[in-house]
Amino acid sequence: MPAITFSRDSMATWYAKEHLKTDPGIVDIYYLPTNAGEREIRLIEINTLIGDRNDDALEPIDFGIDTGSETAHKLFVLDITPQQWERAKTHQLELPGDWSLEGAEHYH
Repeated sequence: MPAITFSRDSMATWYAKEHLKTDPGIVDIYYLPTNAGEREIRLIEINTLIGDRNDDALEPIDFGIDTGSETAHKLFVLDITPQQWERAKTHQLELPGDWSLEGAEHYH
């Protein structure tokens, strides 16, 4: 039986494509590998169907995936509005913790 391997970048691409297919409000997704652990996937999803939280701190949702298995990893998803995204890109709205747009991969 072949060993199961985990590829963070491949999984991030898969999640992004699936989320774009299944959520009509998502117009763009950014995968943020910089500063993330080797089994941590960080996605920013620009979503037109959510309400603007004004200047509230941005908090991603933590999805623990395949816990206890060889492919165990964490998926963090931060849903933000297009307006919040514009402010985040210019550092007027802070991303969570050590999240960085450096090296971000764009999916749409």
